[in-house]
Amino acid sequence: MLVIRYPLSLNVARKLTVKDIVKYTGRMILISREAFERIIFYEKAEGLIPEFIMGEIVVFGSITPNKLGVVFEESFEPFLEKIFLFGAVAVVSDVPVVSNHYFKRFARIMFAPVSNIEVLSNRTIAYADLQDKAVREIEVQDLMLRVVIDSEGNTRRVETK
Repeated sequence: MLVIRYPLSLNVARKLTVKDIVKYTGRMILISREAFERIIFYEKAEGLIPEFIMGEIVVFGSITPNKLGVVFEESFEPFLEKIFLFGAVAVVSDVPVVSNHYFKRFARIMFAPVSNIEVLSNRTIAYADLQDKAVREIEVQDLMLRVVIDSEGNTRRVETK
């Protein structure tokens, strides 16, 4: 088991392999489908690049009191290219099958949570008008993650709970 603290550098992420289990402490960026569609809209309309994604671990999901729900769907897959172009280092997903194409192309990784994600704190960082679907920065401590797609595109099946 490897212990990683925020920030997760791209160089460290590229050295992780599918057999690795990571204990992570730090922040992540939580993005809902609605928030990401708005990010794409502003990027196309005005050329705005969201700086809050650069160098971060991105989680597609929603938050309930102190718990995080990861809801990465196969329909999110086309968003991976944009997430990695915007500079995200990794994504967190519990989807059993995702194409490894984008991970290999951009040399990024995908984590799957090994346990429930307990949120220590969260704050809205963009699109507050979306309320609970706004972009949020969350803090986690000692979160166990398994590498399911590494930067070379090697994969490992995710066992869903």
